[in-house]
Amino acid sequence: MNHVSHAESVPAPLGLATGETLFEAGHSGPVWQLQSGALRLDQMDREGQRFVQLVLPGDLVGAEQLAASGYAHSARAIVPSVAVQRAVGGDAERRLLLAEALLGQLSRTGDLIALRTGTAQERLRHLLLLLSGAEPGWDEAVASQRALPTIKDVAAIIDTAPETVSRIFANLKRSHLLDGRQRQGARFSAARLREQVWPAGMTRSDGALRPLQLAEA
Repeated sequence: MNHVSHAESVPAPLGLATGETLFEAGHSGPVWQLQSGALRLDQMDREGQRFVQLVLPGDLVGAEQLAASGYAHSARAIVPSVAVQRAVGGDAERRLLLAEALLGQLSRTGDLIALRTGTAQERLRHLLLLLSGAEPGWDEAVASQRALPTIKDVAAIIDTAPETVSRIFANLKRSHLLDGRQRQGARFSAARLREQVWPAGMTRSDGALRPLQLAEA
């Protein structure tokens, strides 16, 4: 469903719970800018919803309808998120919004490649690091409790099986890189996660997993 504020002044930011839909493909509505959290954009195909892009704070979403009819994708929160409507004025402002959205998509291209190439553990690490910056005031040197997507969402985003994601999370917990893993949250330090060398065989299910080691300076 579409969330549209009817306030006469500037619309208030819209809070989205995990799993809540901001808008659906084919519908019309405002252009949004994500303030915090993370969204996934999905495209419907014969097998159902298919992940196409990750939306992070500062990104515009839904701007494509300024040049077409309706939203091209569906947008759903994968962690608690806040979005705000962007005002659309005359033709000049519409062109600026389209240009801003295009630049934002170009900047996300590298992230999407990193989320879809390399080993599963490398892809998951990149996703966790992206999400660690999804809210203001994050000190990556300090281990803090962070909201995480569901196993199913993580698997769709990094293009692997849910069982593989579960094994990687279990290894991270055994290695004390991830503490307090719950249904949709965990405590971790982005700085420490970034410094790790990921050993081969981390996703093996036979239990013979070597602990992660710090990268040499």
